[in-house]
Amino acid sequence: MTAKGAALKFITLLAGCVCACPSYAQDQDADQTYAQHNVIDIFEPRVTGDLRLRYQTIESDIFTNFGEALTLRFLGAFEAKLFDKTYALAEVETVTALIDNYNDGTGIAGQFPFIPDPDGVELNRLQLISEVIPKTRITAGRQRIALDDWRFIGAFPFRQNGQSIDALRVETKALLSGNLDVGYLNKVRRPLGGNNPNGVFSGDSFYLNYNKGTPFGRFSAFHYALDLEAGSSAASRQYASSKTTGVRLLGRRDWDNLSIVWEGSYARQSDYANSPRKYAADYALLELSFKPGSFDFRVRTEILGSDNGHAVQTPLASLHRFQGLADKFLVTPDEGVRDYSLLGRYSFGPIGQFSNVETFARHHWFQADTNGRSYGRELDLSVKAKLNKTNFAIEYANYHAKSFSRDTKALFLTTEISF
Repeated sequence: MTAKGAALKFITLLAGCVCACPSYAQDQDADQTYAQHNVIDIFEPRVTGDLRLRYQTIESDIFTNFGEALTLRFLGAFEAKLFDKTYALAEVETVTALIDNYNDGTGIAGQFPFIPDPDGVELNRLQLISEVIPKTRITAGRQRIALDDWRFIGAFPFRQNGQSIDALRVETKALLSGNLDVGYLNKVRRPLGGNNPNGVFSGDSFYLNYNKGTPFGRFSAFHYALDLEAGSSAASRQYASSKTTGVRLLGRRDWDNLSIVWEGSYARQSDYANSPRKYAADYALLELSFKPGSFDFRVRTEILGSDNGHAVQTPLASLHRFQGLADKFLVTPDEGVRDYSLLGRYSFGPIGQFSNVETFARHHWFQADTNGRSYGRELDLSVKAKLNKTNFAIEYANYHAKSFSRDTKALFLTTEISF
């Protein structure tokens, strides 16, 4: 069955199951819609920020050296109300490597595994926000943009260096009885950093995202026309350019001690602008979650299809959220990827002085889209907790290669405090 056929069959079956039931939906992990953003209501300025310390190791059969990084990230933001319903925000980020036995992608320590957390100081955000027009927010300048589940355009909060976009963005609830989000962007500063040859994308890109509530859940329709120019040679500068059009449905139904969440998405991606890649490939996502009490069980299939030797690419996604914590598929192989996964999560709640204690395990099976050959499999484990304003996380990934890349183990120890 093709990716398009699988997605349509899933949505059809889902509609038959829930059409008579009240439901609601929201993106619990994504903070991108107009209604979800809070701005200050007084003229006094506000300073916020966080400090994040992360120790990461990576062991791969590709390298004889063991990758090790201890990095400290400081993020500080200043927000002020200029006049009625108009605000300004500036955010600065610094990343310092305390242990740097790794390849950060800038051409240094190439004999070590790749950990994309380069040293540096960056202006993350510098933006004006206006809400003068009723039910509408206009944001101009350097900003974060995170749409739907962050699969095609995301904020990339995991890496020490975030992703920021120079854009003009309009979010409105005044039209079509839903949320309309449109934007023009001409530069993307990726987590790779400005010293990486592919760390900054330039070009005239546009996006449109519309979503509204339905009896079946939150429905989204989107179109992303991304002119992404980067690289040291003219032949490769627009390799990442693409246009993607699709739909998404996220719904939820709650009973006394059980919740069911369903998610389905289908998109078609093809070449755009002056991209040398000529193709038209399918993207599909199917996920069903069962949440009895404090447990969460998820069955998920995600397909990044391939056509004419080129696969669906999502270079602006929040990539660490998808296809395993080992980050083996940051660039989709030419044959595409089919990711089948099972997840189990348990929320303990408070334990002693800690709150929000939770743990999860996820197993992935990766296959090529074109011929079904097995790429490999991966086990991901995580424990997270909070102590007052400090978050703690332990994450572990173990990728077993079969026909793609090599065996890889990764460990992440993170401490983050917000103020």
